[in-house]
Amino acid sequence: MHFLFIEPYYGGSHRVFADSVVRHSQHQWTLMTGKPVHWKWRMRSSALDFAKQADRGASEESPWDALVCSSMLDLPTWRGLTKRVELSCLPTAVYFHENQWMYPDSPDARSDHHYGYTNLLTAIAADGCLFNSRFHLDGFLDAAKSFVRRMPDSVAIHDFDSLKEKSQVIAPGFDPWTIKRQQANQAGTTLRIGWVARWEYDKRPDRFVEFLRLLDRAGVEFNLVLLGKRGNHDAPALTQIRQHFGNRILFDDFVESVDEYRSWLEQVDFVVSTADHEFFGIAVCEAIWAGAVPVLPNRLSYLDWADDEFRYETLGEAVSIVQRLADWQQREQAAQRARQRIATLQTPNIVTMFDKSMEVMAGKPNKP
Repeated sequence: MHFLFIEPYYGGSHRVFADSVVRHSQHQWTLMTGKPVHWKWRMRSSALDFAKQADRGASEESPWDALVCSSMLDLPTWRGLTKRVELSCLPTAVYFHENQWMYPDSPDARSDHHYGYTNLLTAIAADGCLFNSRFHLDGFLDAAKSFVRRMPDSVAIHDFDSLKEKSQVIAPGFDPWTIKRQQANQAGTTLRIGWVARWEYDKRPDRFVEFLRLLDRAGVEFNLVLLGKRGNHDAPALTQIRQHFGNRILFDDFVESVDEYRSWLEQVDFVVSTADHEFFGIAVCEAIWAGAVPVLPNRLSYLDWADDEFRYETLGEAVSIVQRLADWQQREQAAQRARQRIATLQTPNIVTMFDKSMEVMAGKPNKP
């Protein structure tokens, strides 16, 4: 089969997933991509851009069997702008890496529900909706229902039962690699704490600072590996970490090279998340694969693939996880348990599931 994949925001997890599908799928793919900048403009302009591209790229003799797009595409608008009927009638799956209703608002942010409603209309227009976690699927449906209930009319025309029925969870997964991790960080050596998230508000790096202070007060010796994407200006939390724990930082930068990034992951003993928001968590999975023990909030998408022993309710409990596994032998055993838990999330397995879902969709009749 031959599928069309439209990814308006070809960067980060969006790019990783699209590339993984093209690389591991047994089917043929045409990949159309946009720049990973100015996400609001991508959502507004990409329908017109990719309608024109698809019109030019469609083959009269061999049209695509189905379409996949990410939730950054305004699907109803794209369908309306295509000039070729066979394109507007393609069976379509939307992959939701995120939606614009569930991000926690930063203190100075103003809510704009237009983008969330665009996500909802795209989901309604699609033949199938794929979400990267159960947390995301359930949260999106709850947020959509909450928004629609507040509207002045046309509430009943939103068929959430049908939307739920055509939705499923397929994780984006992670690319495994051969681990070159050095000998375990044994007794008497300093523990290495890793941060792999974006240094942005929804990941709550301020809470990570508080975790480090609690760890320090508890007398735990630690060093830091600070990865994760940074903005144009350093996050206040990162500045505080440099001021208070500068002598403990082994590495502090965003790494472009995949090999270098993985080499730093392989030096981490504990990967810590303090996020208020996580739709899946590719970076944490990669750290676990590299041998780190996860220390994660007892919520969000982590419930899908991290066992209770690695989840905390309070930062004090997070510190306790580190203390409990300070012994290198117990830590190595725990790391193996965490690694086994995510083994099924390797991208070859995920893409096999994705292929099957697309095959079923392509076989469905889809009339204009």
